[in-house]
Amino acid sequence: MISFKVSAPGKIILFGEHAVMYGKTALAASLNLRTNLIFQEIEEVNDVIKLNFHNVNLKLSVPISLIVSYINIYKTYCLENNRDNFSNDIHRLSSDLGYSNQSLQKLSLEAFFYLFIYIVEKEGISVKPAEITLSTELTIGSGLGSSASFSVCLSACLFHWSRLQKNIRKTLDASDLEIITNYAFECEKILHGTPSGIDNSICTYGSILEFRKGDGVRVIPNAMKLKILLVDTKVQRSTKAMIDKTTKLKLMFPTVVDCIMDAIDNVAKEALKILTGDDTNQTDNDSKENEKYSQLKTLIDINQHFLAALQVSHPLLDKICMEAQNYEFGAKLTGAGGGGYAFILLPPNTQPEIISNISQKLIAYGCGVMSTSLGGTGVTIDE
Repeated sequence: MISFKVSAPGKIILFGEHAVMYGKTALAASLNLRTNLIFQEIEEVNDVIKLNFHNVNLKLSVPISLIVSYINIYKTYCLENNRDNFSNDIHRLSSDLGYSNQSLQKLSLEAFFYLFIYIVEKEGISVKPAEITLSTELTIGSGLGSSASFSVCLSACLFHWSRLQKNIRKTLDASDLEIITNYAFECEKILHGTPSGIDNSICTYGSILEFRKGDGVRVIPNAMKLKILLVDTKVQRSTKAMIDKTTKLKLMFPTVVDCIMDAIDNVAKEALKILTGDDTNQTDNDSKENEKYSQLKTLIDINQHFLAALQVSHPLLDKICMEAQNYEFGAKLTGAGGGGYAFILLPPNTQPEIISNISQKLIAYGCGVMSTSLGGTGVTIDE
């Protein structure tokens, strides 16, 4: 019987938050914290799909007959060229299963069923009893790409299941990854309404990406390997509220905000030059690497000030950045702002005691601190 594992990374935005919504450049990096999925076909007296989503405390067996009935509804919508209305039926499906309140369980279920039915129909999957177990190392709803990582894992899982049913066994290539990220983007629409596409892209491809809305993504070849302190403010915030805030500010002062957005775009482009520089022929590589980190630090600080000018920072985020400055490190918020996470760029050969010292100070502020790396592998499948 078919069984395999899927893994996809989280993400952080290095440069370009908020400006990316207006067609500006953003740089994102995969985060060495991952979502993991185990898929296994099962022998079951009752034909069901078993779901175990550990991080939202969801354990459920769903009759395949119920899923098939909604697949038929979806086919009708496709024939009528009215597929967007199918999301209303997905809301009804989650309610039929007893999840009518606005919870993470309900949202996870709706994203799963929308994607499951969509890919089953697209790929011609024969739906058989199976168990899908999913867990994540990412904090949910914190701006680290947990939903995109979830979407990419599910998309890769169902896409791979369809290939195995067709006796296609090969490693994921560029065309496969494009299919997976496009499927994940459909799922992100259910979760976020109008996503930019950057989250599902970085969780699919990994590494460091250049992204511009409408232009797709470009994987940065031979990008620098970066180490960071990932700092959790533990301050809850709403991505939508932060986006609404910048939208209102732009309506109030369009010429001022346009200038800030253009400046953020230029910062991202300058950072891109540093990240893609080829210095393999340099005789003093250590000196050159330190210079690059110094330049990135400056750009990180500038980008943070622009985000603060857009009023999407937070007193604790400002405090984190000031503490990083005391150690001559660069720091900024990552994601929508208003709380959530910040990151501190660690120069090469930073001594462990220095990392320990700044970590203890941030913990004293009530933050969570983790040392991790950026730019690792994207979605992987292991049989």
